[in-house]
Amino acid sequence: MTVITSSKTMMTIAEASTLTSFATATLKPVPYSQRQLLLHDPRQPYKLHTDKEIPELRFGDLLVEVYGIGLNQIDWNTTDLGLVLPSLPCVNGREFIGRIIASNVDRKCRLQPGEWVLAVSTDHRDLRKAAFQEYAIVSCYNAMRIPKHVEPFQVASMGVAYVAAGIALGVCLGVTFTKGPKKREFNLLENARMYPEDVPDDLADEVFDAMAPCYQAQPGEWLLVYGASTITGQIAIQLAKLGGLKVVGVADLNKHKPLLQLLATDVLVDGSDLDQAKRDIKRLIPGSLRFAIDAVGPETAEWCQQSPTNPPPVDPVTRGGGSKLSHLVALRGKPETINPNIQVHTVPIRLFHTSQYVGGHLSKWLYELLDTNKLQPPEVEFVPGGLAAINGALERLKQGKASGKRLVIRVKELDVKIGQLSQME
Repeated sequence: MTVITSSKTMMTIAEASTLTSFATATLKPVPYSQRQLLLHDPRQPYKLHTDKEIPELRFGDLLVEVYGIGLNQIDWNTTDLGLVLPSLPCVNGREFIGRIIASNVDRKCRLQPGEWVLAVSTDHRDLRKAAFQEYAIVSCYNAMRIPKHVEPFQVASMGVAYVAAGIALGVCLGVTFTKGPKKREFNLLENARMYPEDVPDDLADEVFDAMAPCYQAQPGEWLLVYGASTITGQIAIQLAKLGGLKVVGVADLNKHKPLLQLLATDVLVDGSDLDQAKRDIKRLIPGSLRFAIDAVGPETAEWCQQSPTNPPPVDPVTRGGGSKLSHLVALRGKPETINPNIQVHTVPIRLFHTSQYVGGHLSKWLYELLDTNKLQPPEVEFVPGGLAAINGALERLKQGKASGKRLVIRVKELDVKIGQLSQME
């Protein structure tokens, strides 16, 4: 039996005794180098390198052989706008699927050798976790195990949207969910607040001050999702329904009505005429509509603030507007003009990796949702060609040619049948 570790990794004897070991005869050997797609300058294409090091395996990490990469809007926004870039050259890419080939973990990590996982890199400064390479790192509590009956490539593009939607609903709006056969409740906002040491300073206002406990979303309340046909919108609708909310979805119904009906959206409103959409919402939604998620941009986020069925304004009595009844989660940018009666939230997505109690719940819950067919993955278009095909695929995303679906890069092909994915020995 052998354990694959980096010579730079320092461990105590107790830690070393709890490492997960692999029989060398049952796993592909880890190569000495790999292919990586590196960004050398903003607004320039990525360049393919063939001689880069395998990421260092530290305590708590899994080393994953990358088979598929899901592309997201942030992947081209980062390069075009130079946003959230660490020092150059750097590796990017926010999500991938692959097979665990090595680990450096304690026995509390239940993920097994050969299992398939979906990984989401919210820790963009840790280039070991970036997707645009053949071997990447994922922390044990962030790895999302893929059920045996699920084809891994089909879920390769839903991780970022799932994490964003889950934190938007669970942290920003305080929705309580249930999981497991006993329907045990969990509330991500309460989990985050219980461990303030895991909340970075720049996320503290959102976690501790932006939502008063008495105003958290409750089952039976209405949620507006603008950009309902986007991948994040699709997943937000499904998670909101699981949390007991009723959903009004705004989208181009000429294109996306059948999809949104399939997702059991309660009320559909066409977004091609926003003035008419306001009237439709007022006519179709009984009672108050005090929660909204915008998945498109600052202009539509501003429109969401004008929802005609918001409750009467209230005077904030706690820090950060926590007593405000109406709440808008702006996923793609805050509105230019802020309505003083509405609390505008920015998703603290980095909680996924800074807080094990947020990231761990989301990761384990996704396995359950996929295993029980309670979450419908987005439509996927597969792109052959491996890492070399990423530049062209990102250009398609930039031009808006993948509306309502995700592009998944096939880095390697599966060499086993679906039923055997988690049983390899």
